[in-house]
Amino acid sequence: MSGIEDDNKMGIETGIEAIESKLKVETVHWMFQLLEVIGIDTMTWQLHNKEIFAQFDEDDSYQCFELLRAAFEQAAEKTHLQKRFFRIGDHNICLSFASAAMLDHIVPAIAHLETSPTADPELTICIWDSASTKTQLPGLLPVFIQIFHWYWHEYLDGRQNIKPLCNDRFLASLKLGANVFSMLDWQTNTALYWIKDEADLPYWDKSSPLQVILSWWLGRHQRQYVHAAAVGMPAGGVLIAAKGGSGKSTSALSCLSSELSYVGDDYCLVATEPEPYAYSLYCTGKLKGAKDFERLPQLAHMCSNQAELEEEKAVFFFKDYFPDKIISGFPLRAILVPKITGKKDTHIIKSSTVAGLKALAPSTLFQLSGTGKNAMGTMADLARQLPCYALELGTEIEQIPKAISCLLEDLNAEAISIGANDS
Repeated sequence: MSGIEDDNKMGIETGIEAIESKLKVETVHWMFQLLEVIGIDTMTWQLHNKEIFAQFDEDDSYQCFELLRAAFEQAAEKTHLQKRFFRIGDHNICLSFASAAMLDHIVPAIAHLETSPTADPELTICIWDSASTKTQLPGLLPVFIQIFHWYWHEYLDGRQNIKPLCNDRFLASLKLGANVFSMLDWQTNTALYWIKDEADLPYWDKSSPLQVILSWWLGRHQRQYVHAAAVGMPAGGVLIAAKGGSGKSTSALSCLSSELSYVGDDYCLVATEPEPYAYSLYCTGKLKGAKDFERLPQLAHMCSNQAELEEEKAVFFFKDYFPDKIISGFPLRAILVPKITGKKDTHIIKSSTVAGLKALAPSTLFQLSGTGKNAMGTMADLARQLPCYALELGTEIEQIPKAISCLLEDLNAEAISIGANDS
């Protein structure tokens, strides 16, 4: 081994020992020197083998968060910072964009919830990417993210939350694939959302953006993300819940051509107090396959990703097409569980509380980061408070909204009667 190689080896060992002793990700000169000598891949392997995350605490999470926020501020200095404000689940939320490209990706799905600026938003989410802002993450953050990516089975839980960085004050997540890194500080109600290159943002993160951060924060404010559709009238509506391929999206999207209003297709927010209520999240819809277009041909010209349909679901942004149909929410009167029958006519038949919970809970718990015991409790409460019906879907699509409308006329009249008696 040459003298230079000996020096490099000693430098690596000294640097690793320094990291072990400090367990901080401060941007100091020797870290950059070490990275230049051994490269990010070797540094990733070395730090993983040293098990430095075993001793991480809240202060280390704070250091990571502050470095990440500094990266956002650096990106904002290079671009034109844009702030947009939204009313989501009755809460004022500010999205602060240091990347025009990310704004274009995220805002269309929630444009129907945009509101006037406020000086004191309840939550601020800082959003950017490195490629379009021509910035890089500082310090060891790129190494840490690569460790979490390479060794995900050790550092991520079942919902892709980063275990070493999660504690009473902070939550962190790395969505594998595009490697979207999200972090939330409960103390300041500030969240950070970063991806290396905006061009890598998947289509599902454009049609239902910011799921991780919003489900974390809104869940603590008694607004539960659920994997379900919601349609109805201002006086009251229904939640449509089922596993994929059961007709949930077809049922919801068929209502766009009816008297019924639309709260959402794939995801919405629910509350159980003071009464069951559904809040809109996204003004989008999705369809899968040519058969869905055959059932709903009137939507074909609205598809936003026509050229990618061989690999992606069809995605629709409905704000410009149905501005009067999309509403911010309504009281919930029932849970519907759709089932494709192959028969001509659509029928709605009384079902059980257990059936409603089984349709709602599994896919919600599987898909959404931050869900767990509290989410299950909310969904169980919802299923106990609402009647459940089987929505037996016929082949004549126009019958679906008519059947739902008839049910809601009865349920809304009943709710009004009960309210009058209570008063």
